[in-house]
Amino acid sequence: MASQDAPPLAKTPTQDTTTKIPVPKSGSPDIYNVLSLDGGGIRGISSMVILQRLMTRVKEIENAARVEKGRPADPADRKPVDYFDLGAGTSTGGLIALMLFRLEMNCTDVIASYNDLAKLVFQPKFGIISLHKLGRLGVWLGNRWLNVKAVIGLEQYSHKPLEQAIDTVVSKFPLDKDDEARKGEAFLVKESKGQMFMCATLADRGESILLRNYAPSFAPLPISTGATNLDFSRITIKEAARATSAAPTYLKQATIQGLNFWDGGLLNNNPIDQAWDNRYDLVGAADRSPRIKCIVSLGTTHPEYKKTKDKNFIAKFFNTLSKTVAFATNTEAKHRDFERNMQQYNRRRVAMGNPDRQTLYYRFNASTGAQSVGLADYLSMPALVTYTEAYLTKPEVAKWIEECAEHLAKT
Repeated sequence: MASQDAPPLAKTPTQDTTTKIPVPKSGSPDIYNVLSLDGGGIRGISSMVILQRLMTRVKEIENAARVEKGRPADPADRKPVDYFDLGAGTSTGGLIALMLFRLEMNCTDVIASYNDLAKLVFQPKFGIISLHKLGRLGVWLGNRWLNVKAVIGLEQYSHKPLEQAIDTVVSKFPLDKDDEARKGEAFLVKESKGQMFMCATLADRGESILLRNYAPSFAPLPISTGATNLDFSRITIKEAARATSAAPTYLKQATIQGLNFWDGGLLNNNPIDQAWDNRYDLVGAADRSPRIKCIVSLGTTHPEYKKTKDKNFIAKFFNTLSKTVAFATNTEAKHRDFERNMQQYNRRRVAMGNPDRQTLYYRFNASTGAQSVGLADYLSMPALVTYTEAYLTKPEVAKWIEECAEHLAKT
């Protein structure tokens, strides 16, 4: 039953940013593809290594078909924005979605920018001194300084380097002259080849807010007091990037139009449900539910947890506490829930006589074995790449990459 005191509708975009209903990237009139990107700090480099491998295989398949037809191969890198109709990301995944869909970057450029961003944002500093630049002693001092800041309740890192990195990326890969001039102050809402959103969490309210680069047929409706009047059309790229990545204790919370935001990973570290639920943004308000052909979900690595025997009460307490914290941002649990629901969804399609309307779901998430990598440990990024490349050589993973690429390729 609707409340008699229902809040007013959230403001719809007021500037000239009306988003047209996108033409499906699949080449078919009503078939769409969706990309979902987990949160995980610097571990997002693993997602990009996987996506780059997938796009490389798409390129190889398409060029093989071109040559077979007597046409020259196309040497250009394949951009995910040309194959996925909707991108959803949380935290680091939100920043990646921003680069891939709002700025229409290719994987090679995103990886290079991501490496630069991680080093800039997550270097521990004492004043203006970057401690890690002082060699091994600096690394030791930097890590201890971060621990001290966490204990006394200070954010471990400044948000200013992130804002600086966003300015750099937008100015280097602008969609137009306005982006080039405004940099991170350019509006997030702008028509581009692809639609994307970043998950953020409304601080003190526990409500998920989706920050889109497009104006959906039905405006998003925040329900928390004070959030109902958010003017999404006025949110800048820099504000959205800060909001999706403001992990508590790591970065200062972001403020947009007087509202405070935390990292979207607090509620949706794996945004697969949000990606699926918002598929209706791909069609008009009066259109039937869109057919999603392929969903690709990319994780940011995970360790293989092993059961250990706790020697005493204190050890058992802290082990339980660490597991509880880990479960709060567990992306694999959400994946298993979604996979089960998707299997049920597809079985219903078959039972209803629509086997051709099943949705393919691919989840890629590399293991780091017994090694647990912190979300700010940018010095471990080369190791993450190595773990991911080893994961991609596994026969079952290579098979999934091949199948997925064949479904995405335009031949």
